[in-house]
Order: sequence, then structure tokens, then C-alpha cells
Amino acid sequence: MIKKLEWVLEDPVRFCRYLLGFNPTSFQERLLKDQSKRITVLFARQTGKSTCLAHKAVHFALTHPRSTTLILSPVYRQVLNLGDKVAESLNRLPGRLRKAWCKKIQKLQFYFRNGSRIILLSAASGDRIRGFTADMILVDEAAFIPDDEKLFVNILLPMLSTTDGWLIVSSTPWGRDTMFYRFCHSPGWSHHVATWRDAVEEGLYSRSFVETDLKALMESNPQQFRIEYECQFIPDLDSWLPQDLIARCVDGGLEYVDYGTRLSGSFWIGVDLGKRRDHSAVAVLSEDEDGVLRLIHLKRFPLETPYASVIGYLKGLCDTLEGVNGILIDQTGVGEYVVEDALNVGLPAEGVVLTVKTKEQIMTYLKTVMARGMLRYPYDRMLLHELNVEKFELSKSGYITFTHPEGTHDDRLWALALAVYASRKPGFAVTKGRRVL
Repeated sequence: MIKKLEWVLEDPVRFCRYLLGFNPTSFQERLLKDQSKRITVLFARQTGKSTCLAHKAVHFALTHPRSTTLILSPVYRQVLNLGDKVAESLNRLPGRLRKAWCKKIQKLQFYFRNGSRIILLSAASGDRIRGFTADMILVDEAAFIPDDEKLFVNILLPMLSTTDGWLIVSSTPWGRDTMFYRFCHSPGWSHHVATWRDAVEEGLYSRSFVETDLKALMESNPQQFRIEYECQFIPDLDSWLPQDLIARCVDGGLEYVDYGTRLSGSFWIGVDLGKRRDHSAVAVLSEDEDGVLRLIHLKRFPLETPYASVIGYLKGLCDTLEGVNGILIDQTGVGEYVVEDALNVGLPAEGVVLTVKTKEQIMTYLKTVMARGMLRYPYDRMLLHELNVEKFELSKSGYITFTHPEGTHDDRLWALALAVYASRKPGFAVTKGRRVL
């Protein structure tokens, strides 16, 4: 029995099959068995990446006594998700083995009787990470880590210097000015890529999902499809907001507040109105004493939502948010009556017609605020793709014009841009040009 258990533990794939009841796919097997000290992982969505990494971490802890494994992500929600995956992995163990091997199981900390431990942390908490010496480090969503070069070069890699440890880095392929992009193109690293085609071959995606949802995404937003399902780093030279700039504004610890939550502070609201082809959207920013804006609420309405319902939603927001300074509403194509209705119910509303000139002013202001690090928003995949999908070109009249590909939407983008523009201060210098980095 003991020899058989030793035989199972010798191989991470056998460990998964016989002790966890998990049958890995061929590309998961390759990742589980890879003993390279530097590994990158690019898996399409819903292909079991988090589960596979959790199983790899647990197997490592059990087979390397007195080892420390750190699991990091810049998105706190993902830290919690990875913690759940580790706990799920341990709970799959037969009861007698779990009792014999596990000493303490907490939400983000796991201790083993052989002296090993698995610790989960936010990648944004540099000071908390510094105190560790690690044998294995797993970093998820690495492309969205703020100051990623500082984290990897000054903190993580030195942790592994005395242990000759393992570094496994995974992410959505986003941006080219990141350490993750460099790692993915480094010949000294072992690279694992699994696209939607691999998922189909392994039976992870249903035929209905491929023929309906995946096909619809490929046709409506090919850029998002290539990023999330073909695992490609996409050049975005014609996008107004480049991916690297978008990623730098992500605050992994920031979450949206629910509608009806009572808060006090300084707030700005942007409203993009749509109806048949475009959605209406509302963005709420909070502003701190240093002038940093944080997106705390984002609502996109179903198509055909009456404007009266949008006004009612705004009224509810203002009733629960103490300190709303202004609401900037896009009144293009709908006239002044929507703004008048908002004023009639006591809202501090102002309207703007989005001409070529005003669009350029608003979008240029948004980019300048982002480039100066004065805007933060949660890790919201749909918002990030929408920010990046907006294209631009210089017209013959000398103005910058903005478009988005057929089938995509930019309502969240414009709601956010309007809220940022509503907060503008006198004397704030705006930097023109596309690449404000």
C-alpha cells in the first residue's frame, strides 16, 4: 500500500487521477508534468487552468517537505477563486489521507504536516510579499500587475535565488509592454498554450457553445475572440486606448458597489444614452482628496430601455450617494428633454452633444487622466475590451474621429469618459496625441 502510494505521488498526473479523481486533458498533462523552472501558461477561457495550477501546487507541497508555495494575482477576486481551487483540490483527497497530510486549511493559507505551506496573496501587496522565501511561485493574470517589472525583478525572482525554485506565470494575453509578454517570448522559458481548438479536441467545449456563443463572439468581436480563445497578443496600433495603458489603470482590489448602497463622498456620473442598436450605460466615479477617480459602479441597460427608466435609476443613485457633484448626459440625437427631465427631479445634470469636436475633447481628456494615473477601475473583462475596441483616425478637417467595429459596443466606454470629463478641473493640461504613456 505504501509503495503504491509512493508510486502515485511520483507522478503529478497519477496523483490527479488516482487521488483527486481528476482526469487531465493532454495539454493539462503537459503542464502538470513539466519540471522546468520557468513556465508560461496561455490557456483559453474555461479550459481548467486554475484547477490545473491548484493541483500542481498541492502536489508540489506534498512532495517537497518544508516548501513554501506562493500563489499571486493582482485581482483579489481571482486570489479568492484560486484559494477555493486549492481547497477543492485538498477536499478531493481521500479522507484518511487528507487528515494525515493536512495540518490546517484556511481560506488563503494551507499548512501541511510535512512542514510545507501554500500562501495566497494579492500581487499588488508588495510589502507583504517581501518577507517570504519561496520554493515555487505561481502568478496569475500577470499582464495586469501594476509595476510588474519591480515585482518580478526586485521581489519575486530574488525569493527563488536561494531555493533554485520554480516560477509559473499565467495570464490573458494583454499588452506588449509587460514582463509577461517578455516571458512568453523568452527562449529560456517553457511555454504552454491551449486554444479553443485544443478545448474542442478534448471535449471541454460543447458543440452548441462552439456553434452559437463562440461563433457569435468571433463574428461580433474578433479581437476579443483572438485574445481570449486563440491566446494571441494582438497589436492595437489603431486603438485609441492601448492595452498597456488600460492595464495600468486596473485596481485588482476594487469592486463595484451594488445599486442602492449608501455612500458619502465626492461623486461624478456619466450617462451614455442608447435605445435600439446601442445600450444606455451609467458610470459612477468617486474622487478622493488627491483627485484620483475610481469607478465604483457601472450599469448597462438592456436594449429598448426607456429613457424614463434611466432617469429613475439616476434618481435612485443620487438618493443613496451623498455628494454627487454632477451628472453629464449624452443628449446626442435625443434632444434636451432627457436632461430637462433629470433637472425636474432634482438631479445635478448637464447635457452634451457629441460632435466630432466634443468627442475628441472628451476622449483626449480621458486618455490624459489615465496616463497620469488618476483613474482606477476594477478588473472587468468586458470593460477592458470595450476600452480597447474604440478605433481612431485623423479626418481631413484635422479632428480625430472615433469608431468601433460592427457588432461591438462602446456604451460603457462613453459612460466612463463622460463621468471623467464631468470631473474636469480648470487649468488641467491635456496631452494630445495617441500614445500618451
